[in-house]
Amino acid sequence: MGGLNSLGVIYASEGTGHRAAALAICEAFCERSPHGRVICRDILDFIPSWLKFTVSRGYVAMARHAPRLWGAMYWGSDRAGVQAEMSDRVHNWLCGVYLPRIEREMTAEGVGAVVFTHYFGAAPFAERMRGRMPVYCADTDFASHRFQRSAAFALSFAGSARALRQRTDEGILNAACTGVPVALKYSRLPSREEARAKLSLPPEARVVLASGGGIGAGSVFAAVKSLAQLRDTITAAICGNNDGLYAEMRAYFHYKENVRVEGFVPNMEDYYAAADAAVMKPGGLSSSEALCAALPMLLIDPVPGQEELNLSYLTENGAARYLPRAELAAEGVGAILSNGGAQQMRAAAKKLARPNAAREIIRLVAENI
Repeated sequence: MGGLNSLGVIYASEGTGHRAAALAICEAFCERSPHGRVICRDILDFIPSWLKFTVSRGYVAMARHAPRLWGAMYWGSDRAGVQAEMSDRVHNWLCGVYLPRIEREMTAEGVGAVVFTHYFGAAPFAERMRGRMPVYCADTDFASHRFQRSAAFALSFAGSARALRQRTDEGILNAACTGVPVALKYSRLPSREEARAKLSLPPEARVVLASGGGIGAGSVFAAVKSLAQLRDTITAAICGNNDGLYAEMRAYFHYKENVRVEGFVPNMEDYYAAADAAVMKPGGLSSSEALCAALPMLLIDPVPGQEELNLSYLTENGAARYLPRAELAAEGVGAILSNGGAQQMRAAAKKLARPNAAREIIRLVAENI
């Protein structure tokens, strides 16, 4: 491992993607260094509990019920202006409080390097540890936020060629295009037949996956109502951690034999592999996982900010189409599955997929050490 025997990985429990990316990096580290030691921490655990609750629950609430408010905050902090200056002040104040605590823990644990999968505190921590401990930043979307673009990082791991260009255009050359880190199981997905057998789905039926991501946001309910009208199609609806949505959909579709409603599932890879198409939100992690399965995507309800950028990247590269209204899900699915569009989208998805991104990140960290 080139001297890398202990690694720190830091995420933020804002949604589910940053944690999933962090765990993927931890998994890749343990695969390459079975006797090594990895420390995985939620950066929000280092700030006051009331503030962690506000940030974590606040993001989920805004993503589900007030996405435009989140978008205003995202773009306001990403683009130069008064709001960005205020965001910098708040960010720097918080960093002054919690970064010393992270430094003490990482130093006490003797970690050789630290990888961030969220921009909270990432660049300031890299500045703080310059010359003492290399700090890295991994994208969890296909475009980066201003806080993720810093020459202070020993190396930045771009989620796409577009995210890499964002950095090089700003003169940040210590970056590599690895893709978004996903769990290693996405590099060894089951075949369609194997996945359907695991899920007890008919081998010859048309199967559509409908998902609102880990937090169960967006108009998934409306999309499934539309898809349920397709009598020759089985719809697998995944509600994530949204218990209210799960209960409501279970009750509504109780007598629909062609609709299967699930809450949070630990084996999303089987659903991706089993499906012919997906109606889903353009989250960075979920989209990256779907790409690994070469699954044609109809994208709904992008949260303004990072999900809008993900939508743009996926549609411009031909791996997905935008569905402006969830009520048109049946029509959209029919369009891509009946005219050869799905085959072209699968080919485009294969070109974008980076199932070994986490392994690549660990390899580069080890070589950098």
